Amino acid sequence: MNFDYSTYIGLASIAGIFLGFAALITASDDHDSPVLIKGIVNIGMLTLAGSLVPILLAKYGIGEHLLYRLSSGIFILLIWFSLLHPTTRKFLIIQFQMDLKAALFFWIFIEIPIQLPLIFAILGVYPSLHNALYITSIILNLIQSGYLLVQFVHASRKD
Repeated sequence: MNFDYSTYIGLASIAGIFLGFAALITASDDHDSPVLIKGIVNIGMLTLAGSLVPILLAKYGIGEHLLYRLSSGIFILLIWFSLLHPTTRKFLIIQFQMDLKAALFFWIFIEIPIQLPLIFAILGVYPSLHNALYITSIILNLIQSGYLLVQFVHASRKD
């Protein structure tokens, strides 16, 4: 197996940057929507974890197709754990109250395409594309985090 560690390290680094931005923004408490920052942190942590899972599993010498099937399973479990976590309810309420269209776009056109490639990989569909499917999910997760950061920046500030 010719596993590309540098791609996943690079994606993990970008996720770490989002976490850093969220930490810096959190230091400012004059914003009306701290729940959105928690969402950015959650998505950033998911992306970071998702980027590191294949690196960890590759070190055990797992075959490429099984590696991506297992990584996809772990990543989708982490996503659903985060989605079902009680703190996510507040995030969803705020996000939908702020901008219904933006929230629908977020969940339909970003979240579903994040999870579909993972499901394809878990099921073993398109085995030659498992790496591409997994990286697609990671990159879309990064885009989701960036989209949420833009929503946060445009949210009203306390006067």
